[in-house]
Amino acid sequence: MKPIVRKKFHEMFGLSTAMHRLLLAVSALLLMLNGCAHKADYERLYAQLQKGECRSAVRQLEASQADYGENARLLFLLDSAMVNLQCRNFEAAQEKFHAAERLAEELWTESLSRQAASLVTNEYLLKYAGEDYERALINMMSALGYLQAGRFDDALIECRRLDSLLSLFNDKYEEKNVYKEDAFGRYLSGILHEADRSLDDAFIDYRKAYETYQDYKTHYGTVAPPTLVDDLVRVAAAVDRTEEIKALLPDMEGPRDLSHAKSRLLGKVVFIQLSGRAPVKTQGQLVLPTGAGPVAIAYPRLLLVPADCEYHRLTLSSEEGHYETELALAEDIGRIALKNLEDKKARIMVKTVARAVAKQAIINNLAKSSDDRNTEMALRAALNIANLFLERADTRSWRTLPGEIYMTRLFVPPGEYRAAAIACGNHPHKLKNVLVEAGKTHYIVHDSRYAAASSDN
Repeated sequence: MKPIVRKKFHEMFGLSTAMHRLLLAVSALLLMLNGCAHKADYERLYAQLQKGECRSAVRQLEASQADYGENARLLFLLDSAMVNLQCRNFEAAQEKFHAAERLAEELWTESLSRQAASLVTNEYLLKYAGEDYERALINMMSALGYLQAGRFDDALIECRRLDSLLSLFNDKYEEKNVYKEDAFGRYLSGILHEADRSLDDAFIDYRKAYETYQDYKTHYGTVAPPTLVDDLVRVAAAVDRTEEIKALLPDMEGPRDLSHAKSRLLGKVVFIQLSGRAPVKTQGQLVLPTGAGPVAIAYPRLLLVPADCEYHRLTLSSEEGHYETELALAEDIGRIALKNLEDKKARIMVKTVARAVAKQAIINNLAKSSDDRNTEMALRAALNIANLFLERADTRSWRTLPGEIYMTRLFVPPGEYRAAAIACGNHPHKLKNVLVEAGKTHYIVHDSRYAAASSDN
């Protein structure tokens, strides 16, 4: 804009040069905030995966990296890891999981200097470091990926990392989170230890998993899978530690299904199913009138996505016999996410109110800096309106996570079995055949959300 034209523009609207620059700065902030928005096309991605169009899904995700924005690079890595996992690109999936884990750790541990920026602008201007439960589930999903690839030692390492990470979080916070242990992660760790014949370690994990499921029942409504009780009792008897669990299981009367010695004559099939969609973050907002102008307070809320089906079964069939069992809910990710947000609500609100107060003080100081009363009022009004748009809750989240994890396990005679998953009376979804060997554990990981993702080892 030429100097003479700009002067006429200022005179026409009663704008001083300082005010004009300030409004330009506010406009730039609004544009920057919009540029930081996370714009991934999840519906298109879901549709491709449901059709089994894995190559297209991977290509689309890689091509849309810029849509995530630099501040949501963690979410790009996580989504890319999950899509590659669902498409059985195990090596690529693990590369993304490990890159995401490193980035999340860097963002969580780095200096608080960048946090000061969000006190006067918005959380979107910070790089997304992931919610606590999301960071923990990086290790969980990585472990499931290693199971599918037959790398059981690596799967066990990921279970240990998950447990260590949750301990780190709760040591850091003054107000402890409910999600301080992962029951399913502990159960899976016990299964892996038992498969490796490390029975003492398996007993410890099974017992800890059962204890943690008591907390799950209270906070998430998730009870211990019946198979966990059987496994705990069986292994306790094998390592002569039955007395230690009598307080946990007062009605215990020896192994509930079979002894450890007899179980070694059979093969074990562990079935893990990912189901449903992850919860979605939305924004809640309050606008409070004050003498100095409206104050906006925005905060994140979680929208749980209802499960399509809550009744799942596994069937194993061979020429010699047919076996069928119901799956148990082992991990309600939606409920964990909801409670995790409730646990940190106080921390969020303290920071949100502090940001609102800081921005209101800045608005007052800037408005009062004008010598002209009319300009002061116009400036205050403009800044208050801009503030309403600038105040947004951070609604970024890991959208490609499942909403629930179901599981079961069966002991069956050696042989080749046709495996199938059944949901709510629908036609069986055929899985790959599994060759069961005596004394060995075989894992089937099935993603019921997408046609592209089912596997067995």
